[in-house]
Amino acid sequence: MQPVIPATSLFLFIGALILLRRVRSMHKPTKGNGKRILFPLLFLIPGLVFFLNPGHTTYLQIFISILLGILLSIPLIMLSNYEIREDGFIYTKKSPAFIVTFLLMIALRYYFRQHLSTINPGTLNMLIFLIVICYLIPWRIACYIKFKRILKLKDQISIQ
Repeated sequence: MQPVIPATSLFLFIGALILLRRVRSMHKPTKGNGKRILFPLLFLIPGLVFFLNPGHTTYLQIFISILLGILLSIPLIMLSNYEIREDGFIYTKKSPAFIVTFLLMIALRYYFRQHLSTINPGTLNMLIFLIVICYLIPWRIACYIKFKRILKLKDQISIQ
């Protein structure tokens, strides 16, 4: 029996929602002390179930997944910045390159899912999730650090 919603459609829908949220966040100030930047990492917790039954992974597959994740985080880290605007609030800097990088990551993930058919689907899901973990965690931590620097700068400017 066919699933009601194909997995590809669901995957693209979720990717579009994430992209829409990131683009909208460029128009809204980042409030508080920046801890909300780290909250999306909590959404990774349910995915840790993939590691309970890793299937037949090799150390090379795990190493390549980790390396790919770290390599994908580098452009995101470089392109994600914050700025203080005229109203005194801190905003995510607008960056079309960020959107292109994010779309490239979605395309790569889709490509891996479609063309690595020799790997067991459970193992493939675990490896893709490992890539996601290895780009999201460094990127979000770097964003948090960048935000804290701008917040400190903002506080120094308001004291003067």
